[in-house]
Amino acid sequence: MHKRIETKRLLVLQRNEEIADQLLTFYDENRQEFEAYDPLLSDNFYTVEYQRAVIRYEQKEIAEGTSMHYYVYLREDPDTIIGNIDFHRIRPNPFFSTIISYRFHHAYQGKGYATEALQSAISAMYETTKLHRMEARVAVDNEASIRLLKRLGFVYEGREYESVLIHGAFKDHLRYSLLKNH
Repeated sequence: MHKRIETKRLLVLQRNEEIADQLLTFYDENRQEFEAYDPLLSDNFYTVEYQRAVIRYEQKEIAEGTSMHYYVYLREDPDTIIGNIDFHRIRPNPFFSTIISYRFHHAYQGKGYATEALQSAISAMYETTKLHRMEARVAVDNEASIRLLKRLGFVYEGREYESVLIHGAFKDHLRYSLLKNH
């Protein structure tokens, strides 16, 4: 799997603990937007120590081949995270599937960065693994994310009723998929 992906405008990179401060800034600056769709976060989520622990856990998952985690930067500003892309639950034979998730800084939305980054990361994953299928789940009211998934070629498969616990209540999510050669 690629550790570094470059596009015309972006760097899509695996990173280590050295970016914990950048990651904390990314989450802190997008707190309101992200928390609308997140489960309840632990009290120490917004600390550098917590973010270091997250990155260590991500590195363990990458080493085990169960997940892949990328951070997105503008080529002209390689010190500011503008997004992240995660491939969770990479499942081998007989499934050959993964679940994709992503977040992009509110100040960088509407400029095509998410589309560009996700297209490159998805291509890299299909190119370097035996994956056949990617799934995405999105909150029913997250219209921007739904449009993004459709732009990327994901196909709507159905509604998952009360599938994710968000702020103490189970919320419906929509499931989309993207097959390797479709």
